[in-house]
Amino acid sequence: MTPRGLPVLFVDDEPGNLELFKLGFEREFELRTAASGADALAILASEDIGVILTDERMPRMTGIDLLARAAEDWPHTVRVIVSAYSDSQRLLQAINRGHVHEYIVKPWDKSELARCIERSLKFAARMRSQAEQANMGEVHAREIGEKYDTAHVIGAHGGLKKVVSDARLAARTDAALLITGETGTGKELIARLVHEASPRAGRPFVCVNCAGLADGVLESELFGHEQGAFTGALRQRKGRFELAASGTIFLDEIGDVSPRVQVTLLRVLQEKTIERVGGSSPIRVDVRVLAATHRDLLRLVSEGKFRQDLYYRLAVVLLRVPPLRERRADVRPLVQQFLRTYGPRIGKLATLDDEVYDYLEAYHWPGNVRELENMVQRALAMTEGSELTVEDFAFDVEEPVTATASPRSVDGAGPAEGASLQDDLREQERRRIVDGLDACGGNQTRAAKLLGMPRRTLVDKVRTYGIARRPKR
Repeated sequence: MTPRGLPVLFVDDEPGNLELFKLGFEREFELRTAASGADALAILASEDIGVILTDERMPRMTGIDLLARAAEDWPHTVRVIVSAYSDSQRLLQAINRGHVHEYIVKPWDKSELARCIERSLKFAARMRSQAEQANMGEVHAREIGEKYDTAHVIGAHGGLKKVVSDARLAARTDAALLITGETGTGKELIARLVHEASPRAGRPFVCVNCAGLADGVLESELFGHEQGAFTGALRQRKGRFELAASGTIFLDEIGDVSPRVQVTLLRVLQEKTIERVGGSSPIRVDVRVLAATHRDLLRLVSEGKFRQDLYYRLAVVLLRVPPLRERRADVRPLVQQFLRTYGPRIGKLATLDDEVYDYLEAYHWPGNVRELENMVQRALAMTEGSELTVEDFAFDVEEPVTATASPRSVDGAGPAEGASLQDDLREQERRRIVDGLDACGGNQTRAAKLLGMPRRTLVDKVRTYGIARRPKR
């Protein structure tokens, strides 16, 4: 039974339904009732409601219309439709717009509705906790003079604490800045953070992805072109440097630009002027340059593939964004943020238990935050239940079995002939773990207790030995 906490508001224009709801749930939840949409709005305005459940067919204001108002004015209240009929198109539109989180069909089953309310109350509590943390981040930002909201940077007080602190310091100057880090770590997010914390905040922030563009195309994107400069240039076009006037330009994947473009960029950084393709008149630009790359630019410099003078022009300030595997403590809050972002869009209030979080934290994340975000979205879209399990997360890149895994015989029954005593002990431990997982139906929490080891230790050993995920039952 869920302890009393945030109130639950039930709305129905039929007095009998209101009374039935109160009789069924007043001992389990803190209840409020309303006989119309107007009455419900008055209650929402007067106190903090955790969950609102409403009938759809009501005079003057339908349930979906009521929830649309609630979504706008009280976004941290979980919204549930209780309907006696199936209007799938209208309901689907409301879910897609984020107005409805869940729906229950009348006549409702008491146990089903109770589970729905419990899930919704937990979700409401999480939303309020996250909002409170966000507010704390905003207050902190104001206190230290930042113009950006660090609450949008998951890990700002965790694995990205140093990066965010350094970004805030770098924002005070107008020096060129180079951000390094693996693909998917959030380099553009840090660049935007620097811009928003700088005196140029409020002016344009213009992004250019330099990867995969031919020289002519990239030059036209960066510097613009004059009419007739090349086939198809029917009119004059301003480039990204001009569009970023008085603001910031972010050159993503700068390590992929050709030597020819490198020369042009060096001249722009030195002289603060550009020339449009096909033009001959220099145009002065007042732009701060931020750049990013996943490549090792110093290695490229040593190989003669990147100009040393351009590197030092770009890397006046250098920031490194660590990969997700170096800040595993940020995995849980990132997952929670993605659940909060994408769950309402498909009308799903999903939860994960500690076993799943342990597994996600142990994964090596070659695609970093971008891979994690994609995986959470896919799990939400492709599962029916409200509780996501390890099996719901499809790992695209399997982590290789480490060298500590023991030699195996051909049939997998034991260590290979000639294996050392250490290998033999490891194989016995591996078999013991497999048997424990099978005995517990694949549940790692129960298996850890059975085997007498911490759950995190079990997770690490499962990955070390390359043990396949056991089907839960």
